[in-house]
Formats: sequence, structure tokens, C-alpha cells
Amino acid sequence: MENTNETNNVSWHVPALIFAKTLGLILEENQGIADNLDTNTKIAGHEDVEQVIVYKKNNEIHIAPSEETLEEGTALNLNITEN
Repeated sequence: MENTNETNNVSWHVPALIFAKTLGLILEENQGIADNLDTNTKIAGHEDVEQVIVYKKNNEIHIAPSEETLEEGTALNLNITEN
């Protein structure tokens, strides 16, 4: 019998894309939100990062480490320059 409670990358792929698209509808260009990471949301290879900024740039959602500690949920208007 298959374990229906088991999670895998495939089962989370589509919901993650839907959530990212929803954030894209909510956030304005160059606007972001501070988000604290916990043991369930650590990024492989960046385990030392404790907070990220989720932001919209070029109509896409991006995630970057926060350069300073902010209150979680803080909305930011970012000054983003092209590289």
C-alpha cells in the first residue's frame, strides 16, 4: 500500500509554482518581503542564511539573503539595478 503522507519534490513542484505566481500578482515591481528561515526552509548550500528577501524583479519572483536583520513580514521597496 502506498504511503500518501510521503512528500517528494514532484508533489511540491506545482504548488510552489502557483504560490510564486500568486506572489507575483501581489508584489509590485522591486517590492519585497522579509522572511525568516527555519529548519524546514533552509536552502541547501546556504544553511547559515537565517533571513531572505522575497522580491519581484522583471515580473519574476526572486529570493536573496537579507543583508540586515529585519522584522519578519517587513515590506520593502528595493532599489534594484541591472547587472
